[in-house]
Amino acid sequence: MGESPARKLDSVSQMTHIRTIDAALLQRLRTLLGHRCELDGQVWRLIDIVPGEGLVVLESDLARPPIQMDQYGRASHRANAIRQIRILDPVEGALTLEMQDLLDCLKSTLRA
Repeated sequence: MGESPARKLDSVSQMTHIRTIDAALLQRLRTLLGHRCELDGQVWRLIDIVPGEGLVVLESDLARPPIQMDQYGRASHRANAIRQIRILDPVEGALTLEMQDLLDCLKSTLRA
């Protein structure tokens, strides 16, 4: 027979489980808030850490941000692009490759 619905739900929640971020790593990330670096050919600024979701939030640092549209497709206002990066791999618990790249980039700006 097949698995019970409760067992299936449990296995799905394990796969999508958000790893707890180590306090030392969280403190290191907090020291980097506000720092800028170039990632994938664009300058980004670290603006937020969302430990409950396991994400860091970056804001593009364009001098002239693109125009955002309202719900009807009309030009509304200018706003910088936002990018979220997962901190830890949900399966392995290690830093994601994208997060490693971001940390390397941010560290290089501290040395400069």
